[in-house]
Amino acid sequence: MDVEKILEEKGKLIEEEIEKTFPRNTRIPNLYDGVWYHMSTGGKRIRPVLAIMACNSLGGDINKIIPFAAACEVLHNWLLIHDDIEDGDRIRRDREAVWVKYGLPHGINIGDLMSQAVFKMILRSGERGVDEKTVFKLVNLMADTTIKTAEGQAMDINLRNSNNPTEDDYMRMVTGKTAYYMTAPIIGGAIVADADDEIINKIIEFGKYAGPAFQIADDILDLTVGKGRCETGRDIKEGKRSILIIHCLGKCEPEEKGKLLEILNKSPEETTAEDILYVKNLFEKYGSVDYARKRAEELVKKSKNVIKDLPQGPREVLEFFADYLIKRKK
Repeated sequence: MDVEKILEEKGKLIEEEIEKTFPRNTRIPNLYDGVWYHMSTGGKRIRPVLAIMACNSLGGDINKIIPFAAACEVLHNWLLIHDDIEDGDRIRRDREAVWVKYGLPHGINIGDLMSQAVFKMILRSGERGVDEKTVFKLVNLMADTTIKTAEGQAMDINLRNSNNPTEDDYMRMVTGKTAYYMTAPIIGGAIVADADDEIINKIIEFGKYAGPAFQIADDILDLTVGKGRCETGRDIKEGKRSILIIHCLGKCEPEEKGKLLEILNKSPEETTAEDILYVKNLFEKYGSVDYARKRAEELVKKSKNVIKDLPQGPREVLEFFADYLIKRKK
């Protein structure tokens, strides 16, 4: 699966589709320029590529998937803008987050604009020959995806107040927050290719394992490269009950558990570098990172088992995606 080649061939079409919705030259400051500020900060465009690959692997016309593929990229970036606001993150991809650069009111509004533009972009699929019934399916898929993601985000925020989080709590949260959102591009590609329900249901089931694997890998990356936020251990500062935290809480001594919870329950501004180091040392002492990595690998293995009977084309796309989730470096 040559992602770079697909990006080179189709990346321009994705950008052109996005530009149709967000004009670069406008008389309204602090809106469209905010969209392009965020979109230009980077990102691998993996979601539109997945939509194209899935559609192509099932014999679909990849020109028909372009509007939906572009909408998936806008969805991803809209969620990042609002996620930064909710978490109080000031840095995104090593630059000021949108809400910091443009102010909180504008940051919310920029995200709101992008949230509605997602559906406008999908509706333009008809211009590329997608029939109305299929367009409706794509809109419904995206609506379901955003609802599930919001539910998962609420569970994530709620879980930060728990002093006794369980792995079951975590799995329910990440399944809602990540599984649907990560597999929506692939499902959309299958819908445009007119894949049968059996294939689509397999993709959905695949996502219920692959999504949590992605989030666990993300939890680990926060400790190493910092996910483009100019610091590591930001999840600790935000008090997130990651799988590493949950594992560590279940293994450490009562005194250590008390101090760990005390650190997690501080505000990000109150959390010191010494606090972060203390938590990292606990993770090392109790093997929490190794445990998380093994869980991610187990979930990827289960996701591949779900799709073992799919035709070779879509199976290879999904297997590539599953491996990418836990091997990525940022």
